[in-house]
Amino acid sequence: MSETVPNAIMIPYYCGVEGEEKAGLNCGTENCWAINDMASDADKQATMDFMVWLVSDPEAAAVMVEQLGVLPYKNAPESQNGFLAAAAAYTDDGCYVMDWATNYQPNVDEYRAALVSALNAYNADQSEANWEQVKTAFVDGWAVQYQAVNG
Repeated sequence: MSETVPNAIMIPYYCGVEGEEKAGLNCGTENCWAINDMASDADKQATMDFMVWLVSDPEAAAVMVEQLGVLPYKNAPESQNGFLAAAAAYTDDGCYVMDWATNYQPNVDEYRAALVSALNAYNADQSEANWEQVKTAFVDGWAVQYQAVNG
């Protein structure tokens, strides 16, 4: 993930709304770390100790940044991910971060499930046919789910 993709760039979404000239990149995630409340107290503490170690040990943090591209903690090593550097440049220039808010998608659970399924197929076999399925799930899936909700 630390390598940049040749001839690839990320740009903000522009759709003609007021104020978007100061938009940065669309960023966010639905993933977060958690500790299972049903685990034993010893397992909860072991999990917390492990998570703290991941972000506080310099070597562990460096591996996390190398593998994930970023580690959102104050003392984390700097990422070499070009896309993250571009996002930071927009922010440094006074642009706002556009939230990654998938709940605005029509029939979001079904739309997301179809898109994730297509992405998983493509990850397993990066063929042109599977990439076409990703594009279809993304573009046509929006229309299908909009129709399902709005008739």
